[in-house]
Amino acid sequence: MNKVFLNSIVFAIALMLIAASLPVGAVEPLWKEDFNIKTEFDLKTLTQENFYEVIVPLAKKEGSFVFFDFSNSFAPLWTEHIIPLFEKEYGIKVQHNSVKGDVALQQMLAARNAGQPSPTDLFFVTSTQTQALIDNGLAANIPMYKLLPNAKDVDETLATVTNGVNHGGYMVPFHRNQTAMAYNAQFVNEQDVPKNFDELLAWVKKNPGKLAATSPLRGGSGDGFLTSLMLRYVEGRCRDALSNFAITDDEARAWIGEGCLDPVGQYYKEFNPNVEITNGNSDTLNLLANGEAYIGTVWEDMTYDFIGRGLLPRTIRLYLLEDGQVGGGDGIFLPADSTKPASALLFLDFILSRDIQVIKLQINGSRSARTDINVKELLSADDAARLIPDDQYPAHAVQHVPIPIKNMGKEWYEAKIVGQ
Repeated sequence: MNKVFLNSIVFAIALMLIAASLPVGAVEPLWKEDFNIKTEFDLKTLTQENFYEVIVPLAKKEGSFVFFDFSNSFAPLWTEHIIPLFEKEYGIKVQHNSVKGDVALQQMLAARNAGQPSPTDLFFVTSTQTQALIDNGLAANIPMYKLLPNAKDVDETLATVTNGVNHGGYMVPFHRNQTAMAYNAQFVNEQDVPKNFDELLAWVKKNPGKLAATSPLRGGSGDGFLTSLMLRYVEGRCRDALSNFAITDDEARAWIGEGCLDPVGQYYKEFNPNVEITNGNSDTLNLLANGEAYIGTVWEDMTYDFIGRGLLPRTIRLYLLEDGQVGGGDGIFLPADSTKPASALLFLDFILSRDIQVIKLQINGSRSARTDINVKELLSADDAARLIPDDQYPAHAVQHVPIPIKNMGKEWYEAKIVGQ
């Protein structure tokens, strides 16, 4: 018998024996052969079925952990609702720190380079940092959606793909967000609301100064508007790049240099002189609040929150342009250098539970990656009216373009639109 063939049989049998020795449901590491995080428990034998049996005692032994949070709007949700519920249930203290995302990541890198533990045990980060965390080896390479019991009802695509990056599941999809348009029904009738980008351009020309548009350089709703314009107006061979998530910064820069964003530039050339460009998402909402603007570019969850707190009138309505507007989400990851992995994992599982995801929806208007949450069943008619209508979401929600195109697009906007 051929020696190579015999070796192949032996190797195959060895693999089968290894697989048979693993418990059913055990997860495998992402990107590498081994897990990149040190734990008191064996990740190779941990499953959704034995998760609580193994993790809860160790988490209580750890007693506490540090949680970094990049967001401002979610801080009250964490500190007044979610964290107290977790601490009450498990007796584990959570040290919540509001941080600047980029600065905190540099702190983590500095600690890694100095051979020190991570300054945090969990980190709620913006989706734009998904790839950088992989490249720098800062995230624990665990497919969380396969390990956490409460992830069973999470959409697999949303659990593994963020901002076009297929990360395999290391990032837990805590928050789903959506850019949108908002209008004040006191000034604009529903039947007169512009339904697509062409109609929106015509509307601002007829109503100069009455639309507030967040600058793409100052807020995510403006950045999302720019990205949505790309998806609407970029055509021909240029369009292929919008779904090429392997594209590099240099390739994206060259793509722009070929004139691929010229149609978007033409739109802005006619659009910007007729609108109020604001310096942030809150500034846009403030113009809507005082009646200076009738329509604005917004975030769904932020608008929901402002209406609920009385910062916007109840006459504000959300909708999506029929051409499509981008949405995404932000997540939480376990650092590879965490010293409290058991309590961190237990918290990750806790926040994915249906009860917590419902609380998040009701308080912040933040949608969920879970498939068993029905907005109409969970919100009052008054609260549901603060969200995008069901016939528009998710029908007119679209995914972001690749990060290099998004980033180079903002550079292009600053140079070609603002600079001219």
